[in-house]
Amino acid sequence: MSGAGAVHVADVVVVGCGAAGSAAAWHCARRGLRVVALDRFEPGHRRGSSHGTERIVRLGHTDEAYLRFALDALAGWDELEQVGRVPLLSRTGSLDVGFQDELDEIEAACRGAGVAVERWSEAEVRRRHPGVAFTGEVLRYEAGGTVHADRSLSVLRRLAAASGAELRMCTGVDAIEQHDAGDGVTVVAGGERWRAGTAIVTTGAWAPVTLAGVLDLPGHRVTKEQLAFFRPRDGRAGHEFPTFIVRAFPRHYGMVTPEGLVKVAEHHTGPEVDPDTRGFELEPVTWARLCEWVAEFLPGVDPEPVDSSTCLYASTPDEDFVLDRIGDVVVGAGLSGHGFKFVPEIGRRLADLADGTGWAGNPFAVVRTPRSVGSSGHK
Repeated sequence: MSGAGAVHVADVVVVGCGAAGSAAAWHCARRGLRVVALDRFEPGHRRGSSHGTERIVRLGHTDEAYLRFALDALAGWDELEQVGRVPLLSRTGSLDVGFQDELDEIEAACRGAGVAVERWSEAEVRRRHPGVAFTGEVLRYEAGGTVHADRSLSVLRRLAAASGAELRMCTGVDAIEQHDAGDGVTVVAGGERWRAGTAIVTTGAWAPVTLAGVLDLPGHRVTKEQLAFFRPRDGRAGHEFPTFIVRAFPRHYGMVTPEGLVKVAEHHTGPEVDPDTRGFELEPVTWARLCEWVAEFLPGVDPEPVDSSTCLYASTPDEDFVLDRIGDVVVGAGLSGHGFKFVPEIGRRLADLADGTGWAGNPFAVVRTPRSVGSSGHK
């Protein structure tokens, strides 16, 4: 494929090859569709939301739609490990800490779905995990842990290419042109044009710009969140620390990295930014607050961070996903800082929307009934 102004034909053009887009490209290609996947950045870049070595995998949700989605995604991770022949999941178990009414809802939802869950007293938590100092009862479920993010992206792209997808990195998309209903789209990128039956747009923080003229995303916010990494002390090993989410305000979450460090961050407290001009510097007030929290509640780590990072959250006003088809454009947007754990199922569902399979009762449609739970921190 070369030559300025050249026109090419595909069944599906995926725009944005982060985690969601790479998963969608693989699912489409493995179904025999002709797939071209485009991304403006190089593989492994750190400008968006998919980079890093670890993400939480958890089933602790009060919302039934998210719990079902998480269970399907967990099966998807198992399949991806088998097909890709690469270990991705670390099943360490996970703790939910915080408001008693939320823990009650999570426990009821999990038990209703057949997910094994335990109540641990504060003393039991200290006995099992002496490196943490959480107060009150917690919920503990075995089906939780972490997934290796960078490795997952590499496997998804490799499998997509092996299934016949053409992946073009460092190729920015200039426009998506919708034709008459059912007549497909034209994607303009890098001086070339791709005519396809469907485009899948998974550009994260850049979704409103990419979708200009196709779909408005009112209230779409992009925030820069910061992450801290701490070294276990007193001879402790990283695996002695649980994966956790603390449902207080501000919310905190943490997990062990493949290098044995403990990664901790606040959830949804970062400043709003423009993804094209954002910096990578840390916000000092939030940073100091995070380190103070770690010193109080994680006595098993050295409270002086040994590393830091930033990432972007792209969020809808209700912090729910947007996974839907508008004409011949499929949209995957607003993953709101909690989407990575669902990536295999997000990719499958985007492929369903693209190939005509559809999604009956889609809870993440653009037009939807307002949800009873107001933020993803509670889901």
